[in-house]
Amino acid sequence: MSMDQFPNIAIIGPGKVGTAIGILADRAGLSVLAVAGGSDAAADAAATAIGECASACSVTDAAGAGELVLITVPDDRIADLCEQLARRQAFAPGTIVAHCSGALSSEALAPARDECCCLIGSMHPLQTFPTVEAAVQRLPGAWCFCEGDEMAVACLEKLAEAIGARSARIAKAGKPAYHAAAVVACNYLVALMDAAARLAQQAGLDRQTWLAAVEPIIRATVDNVSAIGPEKALTGPIARGDIQTVRRHLDTLAGADEGLRRLYAACGQQTVDLALRAGKISAEVAAELTAMFRRSEPGRP
Repeated sequence: MSMDQFPNIAIIGPGKVGTAIGILADRAGLSVLAVAGGSDAAADAAATAIGECASACSVTDAAGAGELVLITVPDDRIADLCEQLARRQAFAPGTIVAHCSGALSSEALAPARDECCCLIGSMHPLQTFPTVEAAVQRLPGAWCFCEGDEMAVACLEKLAEAIGARSARIAKAGKPAYHAAAVVACNYLVALMDAAARLAQQAGLDRQTWLAAVEPIIRATVDNVSAIGPEKALTGPIARGDIQTVRRHLDTLAGADEGLRRLYAACGQQTVDLALRAGKISAEVAAELTAMFRRSEPGRP
């Protein structure tokens, strides 16, 4: 499939991801014909941002207008919306119907395949998009994980290429674990930074000063993991087998918020496991650290 033969695109769900994909697809010379969903104002705004060829229309009209229909509504609406459209025979036979959810597999779109003889797939961009503008900047270079019917996946890989992204395939059954991994890497990192800031405040530091001070080490850590992997990038007291330092941390946290204590212990145990796998500590040191973390849990003697 060459780019000049690429299917016409319709987007149902004029949010950040759908609008950004539409903008980048239009810039790449692909034909984005229809935008629908949300309010009329939202669809109009998205169509205007995407380009002259894109028109705002009803969801049913959009489903019938595209040879590739991207359903980019929130995850909990994807299956119901697809079922409603399939029941109305809104999709033309042979249409490629895809969503951009990380948590759901293409089977959420099964009614389009079963009722309308469509091909189904999913393409999840592994990136965080706080705004449309940020999404347009960050999608190029991002990885898009694709699965579904072969022809649908091939089309989605071409779409990823057109918008400047990279693509990889994932099994349908792997989507929940994949999405959990993405949540740990992105959302939980934010929560960890908040927890670190709260601990710094306990030490008497100003929150904003701490966040500014810790930024270089966060960026260096991410760079190290990307360059040499988690095993070699791991540093710190657990990687050194410094049991007394970890014990002092736990003693200090004994008077802290229970949630912070649990978080420190849980992350500590994960770090012990990593350090042991990486050969940085002995099994004996790992066992002693594990016992310390278990004793630190509320209610344990």
